[in-house]
Amino acid sequence: MSEAKFLVEKFKNGGRTFLLFLGMVVMMVGLGYLFFGISGLIWAGVLGVFGLYASYRIPANFVMKMKGGRVLNDYEIPRLSNLVKVLSKKAGLNKSPKLYFIASNQFNAFATGSKNDPAIAITQGALQFLDERELTGVLAHEISHIANNDLHLQRMTMIIGRLTRLFSLMGQLLLLINLPLLLADVGSISWVAILLLIFAPMLSTIMMLAISRTREFDADLNAARITSDPLGLARALNKLSHYQQHWFPKLQGRLVPRFLQSHPTLKERIRRLQLLGTKYKNPTNQYSPLSQLFSNNY
Repeated sequence: MSEAKFLVEKFKNGGRTFLLFLGMVVMMVGLGYLFFGISGLIWAGVLGVFGLYASYRIPANFVMKMKGGRVLNDYEIPRLSNLVKVLSKKAGLNKSPKLYFIASNQFNAFATGSKNDPAIAITQGALQFLDERELTGVLAHEISHIANNDLHLQRMTMIIGRLTRLFSLMGQLLLLINLPLLLADVGSISWVAILLLIFAPMLSTIMMLAISRTREFDADLNAARITSDPLGLARALNKLSHYQQHWFPKLQGRLVPRFLQSHPTLKERIRRLQLLGTKYKNPTNQYSPLSQLFSNNY
C-alpha cells in the first residue's frame, strides 16, 4: 500500500468520523436550544465538560480491575512486552500500554485509558487461539485505537448521546405538562420539534455506532501499516469468526441490523485487510507459538 493510498483512506475515515460527530453535536445543540434556549446550551456545555473530566479521572487500572484483569509484568512476558513497546513506538506513542490478563474463555482484547495512561487487556481465550503473528496484529489494532485518540472520541460521543437523551426526556416531560394548554389552543409547538423529540436519541445512537465502525476500519488500517502485515490481523479475525460461529451461531449478524452494530462485520474487515495484504509478504514460519512468549504457563 502506497503512502498516497494510505493517506486517502485515512482522509476518508477521518472525514466520515468528523461529519458523523458534527451531526451528533448539531442534533444535541438543536434539541437543547429548541426547548431550553441559551440556558440549555450552557447546561449542555457544563454537563459535557464535567462528564468528560470525570471520565478522564478514572484510571485505566481501575477499569481493568472491574473487568477482572491483572497486570502482566515484564518478567512474565519479556518478548510480548518488547513487542508492545516496538509497536507503540511505530504508532507514535510516547508511553507503552500496560498489558492485563483476564482469565476468561471469551475471545477478546480491548484498550482503555488514554495516551498518558494506556492499557490493553487480552483474555485467556484469545491467548489460547492466537499465534504470535496473529497476536501482533491484534495488539497493533488496539494500540492504533490509543494512538488515534479513539478512546477519547468514544467518551465524547457517549456524553453527547446521553445529553441528547436527557434533553429529549426533559422535552417530552415539558410537552406533557403543557399538553392541556396546547389542546386548548393557548400555545403551539411545531411538528419539527415533536419529530426531533421522538427521533433525536435514536438518530444520535445510530451515528455513534457508525463512528465506532469507522474507527474500527481506521484501526485496522493503522495496524496494517505499523506491522507491515495486514494478513496477520486478518488471520486473527478469521479465527474469531470461527469461534463466534461455534459458540454463537445465532448471532452472526442475523438478529441485529448492521446500522445497530458497534463493529463492522468480520467478513468486511477481513476482506479489506486481504486487499491490503497484496503488497506485504510476511512468512508465517518466523513466528513461534504464542505459548513460547510466556515464562509462565497460562
